[in-house]
Amino acid sequence: MPPDLHRPCPLCGNRAPDLLGALSLPQPSHSPLPSGYRLVACTACDLVYADTPAVQADYDHYYQQLAKYGGPTGTGAGQNPADQRRLEQLADRLEALLPGRDAAILDIGCGAGGLLQVLHSRGYTRAEGLDPDPAAVAAARAQGLPVRAGLATESPGLYAGCEFKLIVLSHVAEHLRDLDWLDGLPRLLAPDGALYVEVPDPRGYDCTRRPPLYYFDSEHINHFSPRALARLFTRMGLHPTAFPATPLILSDGSPYPAFAGIATRVQRGIDESGDGNARCVDTLRGYLADSLQRSAASLGIQPPLGPGPVLVWGAGSWTQRLLGAGTIPLAQVRAFLDSAPNKQGQLLAGKPIVAPADGLSRHPDAQVLVCIAVNPHQIGAEVARLEPDRTRSLHFITEPT
Repeated sequence: MPPDLHRPCPLCGNRAPDLLGALSLPQPSHSPLPSGYRLVACTACDLVYADTPAVQADYDHYYQQLAKYGGPTGTGAGQNPADQRRLEQLADRLEALLPGRDAAILDIGCGAGGLLQVLHSRGYTRAEGLDPDPAAVAAARAQGLPVRAGLATESPGLYAGCEFKLIVLSHVAEHLRDLDWLDGLPRLLAPDGALYVEVPDPRGYDCTRRPPLYYFDSEHINHFSPRALARLFTRMGLHPTAFPATPLILSDGSPYPAFAGIATRVQRGIDESGDGNARCVDTLRGYLADSLQRSAASLGIQPPLGPGPVLVWGAGSWTQRLLGAGTIPLAQVRAFLDSAPNKQGQLLAGKPIVAPADGLSRHPDAQVLVCIAVNPHQIGAEVARLEPDRTRSLHFITEPT
């Protein structure tokens, strides 16, 4: 058991988890989240989670003010082909659970309403959503979508007396510090209703397709196996019925492992969580060890940086991991470039976060180190757009093949 445990298992309350490792994740200056945490495994219920010292109110503030999901172009808004394809495929899966187009649907953590837009376009006009980010809520309402501002933890009270045929938490549960409030969700389900929870799949975490530690960051603080998710459903008084694989295809064409858990108030099928999912803790233990070894030993910068000033493109999770690993030459960094307005004006590792156009204009001779985990070479086109008359030196984080 780690000394001074901050967070007992949020699923079963176990206070003696196994310590898997520690992560360093430097944060922007306004972030209420910690600059790292210990990753632990509950051997009682197969949940791997962050032993974070932050409380739920810290995460609430973060998702209301500082996360990347707000606004009309945030993740989940369906504004790029990969995101739109993901939402269409998700809607296909949800349709199989619905009795008809007059079904009442609640999407908790709906962002700017990308899924709601798809469902409404298919005739499910009683689909509505809840999100903590005011910018996301405003973007959804601008499209005429029925979205309420509020925290996920408030949903049992906000919707008291409502009855939904389907409640959706798509890539939400891995972000939640506290899980006890979920016990109130079944009161919002119709007698024949279903709960759909989609999360990353730890069984697919793999260092060969993604940079080291890619699946661990400040936001993803719960790593569910199907067995752990089945235990959550049972605790809620629901019947687990299926755990289908639901891999996502990212903008660079690569897969992101995910699965869904489906539960109902009445028994509809067979619990497919299975004994094989006990491997999740061991899989994550091996993935973490491999990531830490590769992060320390093999990450490099190509082409090599010269001795002059550096602008780092990106102030998100991948950059935070690289800072924690010491990969970024901080003494040369003049600023971090990030297009998210809610990050601009903050400091990261003592350096300012600025809009890309501003940083490039202020430092015309600086090299640009691209710290984007997915499709980093797309930044070259963005730099060329911002500086059509200049040739800027671009550098990338690499691993030996």
